[in-house]
Amino acid sequence: MNKEHHGAVRTNRTALFLERVMGVAMEPETRAQQEAGQILVENATLPLSTASPRILSTDSEGKSRSSEGESLHSDGKSVLKNLRETSQARIHRSERLFQGTLRVGGFFVLALFATVLGVSIVEAWPSISKFGWSFLWTSTWNPHRQIFGAWTYIVGTFWVTGIALLFAIPIAILSSLFLSDYSPKWLVGGVSTLMEMLAGIPSIVFGAFGIIFMVPLLRDHVEPFLANTLGKHWDFFNGDSMGYGILAAGLVVGIMVIPLVATVTRDSLVMVPRETVEASYALGSTKAEMVFFVKLPAVVPGIIGSVILGFGRAIGETMAVLLLIGNQASIPTSIQDVGYTISSLLANTFTYAVIDPLYAAAEIELGLILLVISLVVNTLGRELLMKLMGGRLAGSVGGG
Repeated sequence: MNKEHHGAVRTNRTALFLERVMGVAMEPETRAQQEAGQILVENATLPLSTASPRILSTDSEGKSRSSEGESLHSDGKSVLKNLRETSQARIHRSERLFQGTLRVGGFFVLALFATVLGVSIVEAWPSISKFGWSFLWTSTWNPHRQIFGAWTYIVGTFWVTGIALLFAIPIAILSSLFLSDYSPKWLVGGVSTLMEMLAGIPSIVFGAFGIIFMVPLLRDHVEPFLANTLGKHWDFFNGDSMGYGILAAGLVVGIMVIPLVATVTRDSLVMVPRETVEASYALGSTKAEMVFFVKLPAVVPGIIGSVILGFGRAIGETMAVLLLIGNQASIPTSIQDVGYTISSLLANTFTYAVIDPLYAAAEIELGLILLVISLVVNTLGRELLMKLMGGRLAGSVGGG
């Protein structure tokens, strides 16, 4: 206590010296603090009952301020709690609204597919109930006698699709190998962009290209060459060189399928682990050996999936096939024959088929068959690609 008393006295003497000798005036707050300190020091040795009233009043004021601070602190806590609860309620409402919107979008797609499938089944039911399973393998199509069979159009559809895939698959695989392993980096982006642009061209443009370029080329050069060479041994390559037919339609559809198959195959090749490639080089393999004996076997599921997706793309093609196939209801026996596909028949005759309910039902049943085939094929292709790519497949496949 003596040390505190001497400290306070020394502080007061210093302040007086500064005021009287150096002319430095103390701030009122500082003077009040000094006086309070001197009073505390003077009354430190006195009993509590004889202490200065100023000290007691100071203590009471501090207690009142402390109680006021505690009340303000509790009020602030309650306000913050209310604000937090209000903001959380708003967040929950916005989350529920957003989740509900997404759910509506998802269920809308399912409802749309169910509606298309249900309407097709209902509208095709007169034909389904009358012809049954025989509708699939009956080749007669006579609207006047009300006899309908889908076999001719199913065969034509698979002919065009098969020719398209036989033409597209080798070119697509070779181009994907070039882009993934042999192409300069400056060329990869340009070729990939051209492939995407090629996939986005409307099918009617490919049909016009087929009429202007493909039909004369086949009629004047390719079909006579096939008849004079392979046709001497197999009748399948003989026929009338007209240019129009399943060959022209298949080649043009194959050109349309190449971008899809090449893009998916290239993505599969790029996903081969770099460690596998480096291990192949470490064992002394050349680049060609690495590609054909390491990379290609590793991406066989991806190639199969891309081919199945290409099949789903080709089987539903309409406008280009309609312009090139010849549109004759006959089963092709030669690669140069004309034919008919399901999609081209529907595009060509459905406008006046609606006059006869059974005729319309038969054509809707053809569309239902095409829908089921496309659904099954695309589902199988996507399952293979999902297994290869670990669920990272995105995109859409459709016909035109």
